[in-house]
Amino acid sequence: MMLHALLFLWAAAGGDDPANVTELRVEPAAAGYTEVVVRTSGEVSYSDFLLTDPPRLIVDLRGARHALPKDNFENINRGGVIRVRTSQFRDDVVRIVVELTEPTSYTLTRQGSEIRVAFPNLAGVTFDSWASQAAAPVPARPEPLQPMTSTARPVQNPASQQQESPFQTRPSPVSQMPRITVTFENTDIRDVLNNFADFTGKSFVPGAGVEGNVTANIRNQPWDLALRAILEAHGLTAVETATGIIRVDRLENLQQRQQLIQLETQIFKVNYAPVAEMANALQPALSERGQVIANAATNSIIVTDLAQNIDIARQMVRDLDIRTPQVTISAKIIFVDRSDIEELGVAWDLKDTGGNQLNLLNPGPDLDPREWEIVDADFDGVPETVVKPLSPENQVSFGGSSVAALANARDRVGTPALSLLTSVAIGDFRLFNFLEVLERMELSDIVAAPTIQTMDNTEAEILVGERTPVRVVDVGAGGATGIGAQQQQQAQFPQATVDYQETGIKLRVTPHITFDRQIVIDLHAERSGVAVAPGDIGFTFRTQEGTTRLILADGETGVIGGLTVTEVTKSESGIPLLMDLPLVGPLFRTSRSDESKQDLLILVTPHIVDEPVAAR
Repeated sequence: MMLHALLFLWAAAGGDDPANVTELRVEPAAAGYTEVVVRTSGEVSYSDFLLTDPPRLIVDLRGARHALPKDNFENINRGGVIRVRTSQFRDDVVRIVVELTEPTSYTLTRQGSEIRVAFPNLAGVTFDSWASQAAAPVPARPEPLQPMTSTARPVQNPASQQQESPFQTRPSPVSQMPRITVTFENTDIRDVLNNFADFTGKSFVPGAGVEGNVTANIRNQPWDLALRAILEAHGLTAVETATGIIRVDRLENLQQRQQLIQLETQIFKVNYAPVAEMANALQPALSERGQVIANAATNSIIVTDLAQNIDIARQMVRDLDIRTPQVTISAKIIFVDRSDIEELGVAWDLKDTGGNQLNLLNPGPDLDPREWEIVDADFDGVPETVVKPLSPENQVSFGGSSVAALANARDRVGTPALSLLTSVAIGDFRLFNFLEVLERMELSDIVAAPTIQTMDNTEAEILVGERTPVRVVDVGAGGATGIGAQQQQQAQFPQATVDYQETGIKLRVTPHITFDRQIVIDLHAERSGVAVAPGDIGFTFRTQEGTTRLILADGETGVIGGLTVTEVTKSESGIPLLMDLPLVGPLFRTSRSDESKQDLLILVTPHIVDEPVAAR
C-alpha cells in the first residue's frame, strides 16, 4: 500500500529532476492550421485551459524549469498568435500564455520531447515560422496534423471547465483533465478510489456493491479517462452530483436509483426555430422517463426529465435556436437580337407601241375592259354578237404582230428604300429597267434584373410578367361502348378548354450558406415572351432560360448562361445564263442577304445579409 502511495506522489510531482523548457516555436501546419511547439529536455506532465476575454491559451508544464532566453516574446503576429508570455509559475510549474487574436478550438498533443498545440489559422493567410532561439525558420510540416492522445474540443471558460463533471451521461472522447501515471497490483478498488481522490481533490463515495481488486498500469493518461477505464473493466460506473461528490456503483444500482429521482420541468422559449422540429431534436437526448412537448401557441417547448438532462436540453436549445441568415440574390438576364438585311433587285420590261398589255411591271395604255366578239353563243349554227369582259391584269391587245419581254417580273424587293426606273426607246420598242435597293438594321436589347431575398435553405421565386390564355381543343376519341346514339354523338363533339401559360421574367433560387461564408445556389432564371403564330395555330412562346447549381463568395458575380446564335441567309434569283455572266451578271438577278445574331447572358450575384442578433 505504501508503495502505491509513493508511486502516486511521484507521478503527481512529475519525477525527481525537473525538465528544462528550452524552446518555443510558432509554425504553419497542413490543412490551414497553426502550431505552437514547446520543446523540453525531459518528460513533463501538463494541463491547459482557454480564457476568452481576452482570448488566451494557458499551458502549465509540471515538473519543468524555465530555461528560455527571456520571459516575454512580443510582436509575433502570425497565424493568429499575437505574443507569448512565459514564467516560472511555481517551483516545479512553467506557465506558457499564448495570446490569440480570437477564441478558437485547439488540440494538445505530445510527440517525444515536444508538446504541440494546434488550432485553425485564425489569420487565414500563410506565414513564416517563428522560434524563440536565433535559428533559421523551421519549414512547414508536410504531413497533416495527427493528434496522438486527444482531439479538438470547443472553447471553454476555465471556471466552467473546473466545475464540469468528467462523468457526463453523453459520451465524449475529449478530455483536458490532468494526466496521471500510476501502477496498481491487485489493489482493492476502494484504495484505488482513495488514490484518485488524493490526486484530484474530489470526494469519492463507493456504493455497497463496490468490491474487488484492481491490476492496472496507467501511463500519462487523463485521470478521468483512466478512472473510467478501470471502473468499466469491473462493471462499475460513476456519476458526479451537483455538489461535486462522485458516486461509484454498479450500473444497475445507479439506474434503479435514477428511477426514484424526482423529475424536473423546464419551459424554453423558442425564437427562430419551428417548435415542432425543436421538440423532435431534443427527444433523443432525454431519458426513458423524459418528455418534451411543443406548444405552438406560445412558441415554447416544455421539457420534463432529470436535472442533468434538463441542462443538456438547455444547451441544445441555445445552439439550435439561432437566427437563420438571409441571402439577397440579384440576377441579370441580357438578351440582344440584331438583324442586318440587304436586298438588291434588277427587273426588265420590253414593250412595243402596238399596245402590248402584259402589266406585271410597266402597265400599258388603258383599254376598254370589255371586248365585242361574234361567236355562236347558243351553238345553233347562227353567229351572234356578245360582250366578253376581260381581266385588266392580263388583257393583251392583238392588233397585230407584237413582241414583249419580262425579266425578274415577280422577284421584287418588298419594301425598297430606293426605286429607280429608266426607259430607253429602241425603234418601235421601249425598254424599261427597274432598280430596287433595301438595307435595314434591327437591334433589340432587353435587360431584365430581378432581385429576391430569402432565408438560408429556403426556396424563393419571383415572377414579373403575365398569364396568357391558350385555348386547347380536344377532338375526343368517340363515345364509350354501350351508350345511346345521341350521347355518343355528343361525346364526339370537340371540347375546348383554356390553359394559362406564364410569360415574363422568372427567378427561382434556393441558397445555402456554408461555414466559410460561401453560398451554394440552386438557381433557375427565365425570360419568356408570347407572339401570335401564323395561321390558326395560336401563339408561339419564346424562352431564354438557364438552370444550374454553383458556389459563389459573398458579393461575387457568376455567369450561369451564355449563348450566341448567328444565322446568315443569302439568296440569288435571276435570268438563267445571264445572271452568271462576269461583270454584267448582277444586272440580271436579284440578291438578298439576311444576317441575324442573338446573344443571351445570365448573371447572378448573391449577398449575405448580416443582421445583428438580438440578445436573449
